[in-house]
Amino acid sequence: MNVLTILGGGSAYTPGLLQALIAHADELPLTTVRLYDTDAARLDTVARLTAAMARDAGAFAVQAVPSLEAAVSGADLLLNSTRPGGLAARRIDETLPLEFGIPGQETVGPGGFFFALRSVPEALRVADLVQTLAPQAIVLNYTNPSNIVTQALVDRGGVNVIGMCDQSDEDLQAICHALGRPARYAFRSNGLNHASWYSDIELDRRPLTELPASLAAPAEYDEEHQLRFGHSLELARQNPGYWPNSYLPYYRFPDDFVAQARRVGPRSDVVAASLDRYYAHFDEEARKPHPQLRFYRGSAGFGDMAVTVIRALASPSPHALVLNLPNRGSTAAFDDDTVVETRVRVSRAGIERMDAPTLPASFNALAEQLEQYQRLTARVAAGGATDAMQVAALAANPLVAQTPLAERMLARARTLYGTLLPGRA
Repeated sequence: MNVLTILGGGSAYTPGLLQALIAHADELPLTTVRLYDTDAARLDTVARLTAAMARDAGAFAVQAVPSLEAAVSGADLLLNSTRPGGLAARRIDETLPLEFGIPGQETVGPGGFFFALRSVPEALRVADLVQTLAPQAIVLNYTNPSNIVTQALVDRGGVNVIGMCDQSDEDLQAICHALGRPARYAFRSNGLNHASWYSDIELDRRPLTELPASLAAPAEYDEEHQLRFGHSLELARQNPGYWPNSYLPYYRFPDDFVAQARRVGPRSDVVAASLDRYYAHFDEEARKPHPQLRFYRGSAGFGDMAVTVIRALASPSPHALVLNLPNRGSTAAFDDDTVVETRVRVSRAGIERMDAPTLPASFNALAEQLEQYQRLTARVAAGGATDAMQVAALAANPLVAQTPLAERMLARARTLYGTLLPGRA
C-alpha cells in the first residue's frame, strides 16, 4: 500500500488532507501521493505547495500527474474526491429544487439526484481503469452523494470500494460541544448515508441517557447548521435513545430549510467567493522553503477521515469506523446488497461488519423509500436510462414523491444544466 492517488487533487480541500497525511506519515506505508485534476492550473498550485510541505517534513513524495490513466496505473489506493460539473453545477443543485418548494442540497433531495447523474458516470469510468491498470487497488469514495456513487460501484462489481463520510463524527462532536463535554464518544449506527441513526451513545464513557431541557447548537454554527441541530434535537426527543444524522431533518422539516435557503442564498456562492483567497495563499506558501498552511477548505475532519481509514487498512489491530459498504447481514432493515452506513472494524486483515442496532420504528417507512431511491438512482445514473426511468428514480425520492413533479423538474434541469448533465438514452 505504497501509492495513493487523489482524484480531484487540485481541490482547495487537498492541502488540508495532505497536511493530515504528513502528520501521520510515520504510521502510513506511503511512498508516493499522486494528484490528478482536470483543472491544470489549480492542480499545479496545489501540487507545488503539497510537494514542498512533504519535502519539508521528510515525508512521502507528492507528484502531479497529467492524465487519469497515469493517476490510476499501479496505484494501491485511490481517493475519489471529484466534483463533476464544478461549482456551476453545484449552484443549480442548490437552487433548482427551491423553484419547486423543495430543499436545495447537494446530497439530499433532487440536488443529490442531479449530482449523482454527473458523479456516477465518472466514478464508473475510474472503475473501468482500475480493473485494467490497478486491479489490486482499493477505491476510497468521498464523492457525493456518497451512498449512490458507492452503490453504483458495488452494483458494477470488479473493484474493491469503500464509501466514506465523516458526518457521524461531526454530529457526535456537535453533541459533545453543545453539552460542554470533551469530544470523546462511542456509539452504534444504522441507516443510509445522510439518513442514519446513532444509538447506545456514550460521552466520555458515560451513557447519554437524558437530554437537558435546554440545549442549543454551538454558537459558531451558521444558520443552516443551527437549524439542523435544533431539528435533530427535536427528532431525538421524539425517539428516546437515538440521535439522528443531521441531514435527516431535511426530510422531516423541508419547509424550514426552503425558507432558510431562500433567505441566505446558495452555499456555492460563498464557496466560490472564497476560492481566490485560498489559492493565493497556496501559491504564496508554495514558494517558501518551509511552507505554513494557515487555511484551506473544509474542517480537519475531511483529512482526518481519509487518514483514519488508510491507517486502519495498514494496521495489525482493528479500528472501529463508520463506513458505507454493502450490508451483507449487518442489519435486517435493508437488503443484503444495499450500501448501508454502519460501524465496522477495519485492519490490514480486512473489514469485519458489526451487528447494527435496530432503527427507530418511526423511521421504517422513510428508510424503505430512501433505499428504493438509492438503488434506482444508482442504476439510472450508471447510464443507458430512458426518460421514464429517470422520472421514476427522481419520483422515488421522498422529497419529490410525485411523477408529474419529477417530470417538470427533469425538464427544468435539462434547461438549466445543459451540457453539464450526461446525455439520455
